[in-house]
Order: sequence, then C-alpha cells, then structure tokens
Amino acid sequence: MDYPALIIDDEKNGRENLAGLIRQYCPQLSIVAEAASVGEAIQKIEEFRPRLIFLDIEMPGGNGFKLLEHFKTFPFEVIFVTAYDNFAIKAIRFSASDYILKPINLNELIAAVEKVCRRITQQNENEQIRQLYLNTRHPANPKIGLPTGERIEFVQVNSIIRCQGESNYTHIYFIDRKPVLSAKSLIEFEELLGEYGFIRVHKAHLVNLNHVTSLSKNDGGILTMSNGDSVMISRRRKDFVSESLKNMNIRSFA
Repeated sequence: MDYPALIIDDEKNGRENLAGLIRQYCPQLSIVAEAASVGEAIQKIEEFRPRLIFLDIEMPGGNGFKLLEHFKTFPFEVIFVTAYDNFAIKAIRFSASDYILKPINLNELIAAVEKVCRRITQQNENEQIRQLYLNTRHPANPKIGLPTGERIEFVQVNSIIRCQGESNYTHIYFIDRKPVLSAKSLIEFEELLGEYGFIRVHKAHLVNLNHVTSLSKNDGGILTMSNGDSVMISRRRKDFVSESLKNMNIRSFA
C-alpha cells in the first residue's frame, strides 16, 4: 500500500534530495506534494490529506511547531527533518516522535519510515504529535511518551517517582499506577527529565527529588521515596545527592 506523503522544507535542494531518496528507497510512500513554508504546508495538507509529512523545523513564517497549532486533530504522522537543535530535538524526543538529522542518513530514513508506516495501520490520529503540541503549549507540566512494547504510553512527569535501569530498558514507578517497563535506557531518561527535578543517584537509579521523603546517611546512603521504596545511593554520588537535597527540606538520618 502506498501512503501519501508531503515534504515541507524551505530549501529546494533539501526537498529534492529527500524526495529522491524516498522514491528510490521507500516504495511504501507516494510523494503527493511539497511545500516551502508553513502557510503553503497548511494549504497542501488540507488539499492532499497526506498520511505522513516530513517536516523541517526552521522555516520562514514560523517553525514546524507553529504548523501544528493550526490543527485540532492530527490524522497524519510526522517525521521531523532538521539540523541539530537542542530545544527542538529534546521536545521531539520527549513526545517519542520520530526525527532524522541533516545531512540525511539513508539507514535512519528507512528505519523511521518503516516505523511510522507500522503506526499508520494501527491508529487514526497521531497521539505523539498531539502530545508534542500540548507540551510546547504547557512546558511546565508536560507528559512524556514511554515506549512499552508496541505501544507508547503518555504520563505526567510529576507522577513519576523513580526510574530503575535494567540493561537498555527502564522500570518506571508512579504515584498511582503499576510500574511499566519502557524500551528506553536510563541514560535517555536522565537526559530528558533532568530539568524536572530528577537526579541520578546510582548507576541504576534515577529519582524524582519531589518524591524523596528521607535520607539515611549510613554507608553510601539510602533514600526513602513517597511510595515507601528504598533507593541506594552510590558512594561517589553521595555528596552530590546531599547537596541536591539541601533546598528540598528533606529529613536526614545520621
């Protein structure tokens, strides 16, 4: 089955290069149109109703996130195509959306297209893009996408008590629901959640400081979390953890 695709990029060479790669290596897609600006992209989306759009982030007339504000629902998948940008890439990763970096790596393009095409057959509206849009509107209280097997679950960041790494997977523990196993490494969660009060206290443990209730300073140190869990602190992180907790009014025990 051919899925209609739209390429949105203000650079003509960028559009032509991507279109050539898609036609040669992604036979499951059919390019129905191209657009060079946010305004033109909105018109083409409404006219051609693509199932997939390749969206450059920085363009005249507003960035790719601005484009999303025009739509109330998202009956299309998005693969972001961009040069490296800290804020943009972090926002995209937070929502578990797909992206490829310029210059385009062929293997990354093929993998992203195959992944997205599998999702197209499973849903009518793109929850990841909807959540990305909501997160950019409400950055202080975001939801994060957790890949769990064939699904992506979206949860409030402040509902996460702690994360525990296991190889390339991470167990996530919450306030009000059972733990889930996510197909992301603990390092990835540390990068994404650091600015929301999460700190690495051990090679296998990332905790939400807002859910720490006490600190025992015996041995390397042990944190007690709001759900009663005990989390060991590694000796080399003991001073860092103590310093991080100073302004949190956390009770300490010698």
